[in-house]
Amino acid sequence: MTSMTGHGRGEARTKTWAAVVECFSVNRKTAEIVFHAERGAAWLEPVVRERALARVARGRVQVNLTLSHAGGASGGILDSARAGVFLREARALQKKLQLPGEITIADVLRAPGVVQSAEPSGEGVKETVVAALDHALDGLVSTRSREGKTLQGVLDKAIGRLGAIAKKISPLAKRATLQQRESLLRRVARAGIGISCDDPRLLTEVVLLAERGDITEELDRAASHIDQFREKLAGDGPVGRTLEFLAQELGREFNTIGSKSSDAELARLIISAKAELDRIREQLANIE
Repeated sequence: MTSMTGHGRGEARTKTWAAVVECFSVNRKTAEIVFHAERGAAWLEPVVRERALARVARGRVQVNLTLSHAGGASGGILDSARAGVFLREARALQKKLQLPGEITIADVLRAPGVVQSAEPSGEGVKETVVAALDHALDGLVSTRSREGKTLQGVLDKAIGRLGAIAKKISPLAKRATLQQRESLLRRVARAGIGISCDDPRLLTEVVLLAERGDITEELDRAASHIDQFREKLAGDGPVGRTLEFLAQELGREFNTIGSKSSDAELARLIISAKAELDRIREQLANIE
């Protein structure tokens, strides 16, 4: 089992380039890759997405890339021609408007397009970035796996408690039917209707009440869902979607059981079951 929350960092260096990649992931219903890098490195996004999606099935993964020239070499390019044009036009404008002041080198360098970032390109760049990315993804997967094991233990205990609640509910099913029969007889007696306990009409009504109040099927399905939950919990690979579906189905079964019976003790158990399911859903929100 794997969590959707994690972090990884990787570095790689060649003679020309140095790359640092950091990966952060949080929970999402699907796999989402967000790539942050300087504009010149945007062409690497398809490569980053492909490699990240090969390692992550669910979750939002943010990949931050810092790319620089190795050895502290400058990554800037000075466009002398554009700088000359800017300076001539600026001086001409200053003379025309009769404006005081000096045009400094800092003013020229700040002019649009005079200083440009060297756009990283070529196989050397790609290889460096991929190496750093793979190290970062290794760390990300490792942290997600460690947290996943912790969550697995938490969920295993929670589903165990839910199974115990379901077992406590089971013996109350027959008692609930008897209570409904007794309640019906009391209502008939209070109404002053002369009818015997073995009257066919009364027996028919009791049977109908028993059928409407029978929770055996719901308990059987709940037990089956709990067994499947435990089986998937112990399995490998992404299981978050399946576990979320099973938790949803368990919620439906316990809601139906609660609506079919007015037994006070059973109602308390249903409340406990729903509370346990809420805790399970909170944890499942982080499972891949």
